[in-house]
Amino acid sequence: TTVVHLLLRLYSPDYGKIFLDDKNASSISLQKWRNNISYVSQDTFLMNDTVADNIKFYGENISKNDMFAAAKAANCYDFIQRLPNKFATLIGERGTKLSGGERQRIILARALVKKPQILILDEANSALDNESELLIQNSIKSLKGKLTVLAIAHRLSTVVSMDRLIVLSGGKIIEEGSPEELLKNDKSYFSKVYNLR
Repeated sequence: TTVVHLLLRLYSPDYGKIFLDDKNASSISLQKWRNNISYVSQDTFLMNDTVADNIKFYGENISKNDMFAAAKAANCYDFIQRLPNKFATLIGERGTKLSGGERQRIILARALVKKPQILILDEANSALDNESELLIQNSIKSLKGKLTVLAIAHRLSTVVSMDRLIVLSGGKIIEEGSPEELLKNDKSYFSKVYNLR
């Protein structure tokens, strides 16, 4: 989570610098930086409002087509179509009328409708059932090549399909590489944990 706070520029590093495509993050305006990053945590924040208003939380000027596209990308469009009033359905305080997986997919749609360049998922799958987790994993796979996804997770199933893994321990990077590379190395932390499943 500290890494997320640094990337969102809620914290400034005590030493070292954060670079994006060889450009120092501190030289980019904070507003421009945050406009291009979407963040999804394990805690879902939903208003006692419609599905549409929850997805369009960051801007009323978001078009219906963009909202529909984000819902499809987040694998929630189909279940929304089955709700009594579809996108106009009231979801209750903190989304109590929805399952945990449905809430999380609406949060993902909210993050995607901003059309970010970077999507940060901070333990976003940790409290989900297997079916919901699989739907979100499929959403993430469909985003490959369209934006950068940074997933922070303890669940191996969340990270095994990523292009690159970075394993942190004690605030330091202890190994990095593709899942395939790390699995081939018997001494790799990722390999050891993966084989314990």
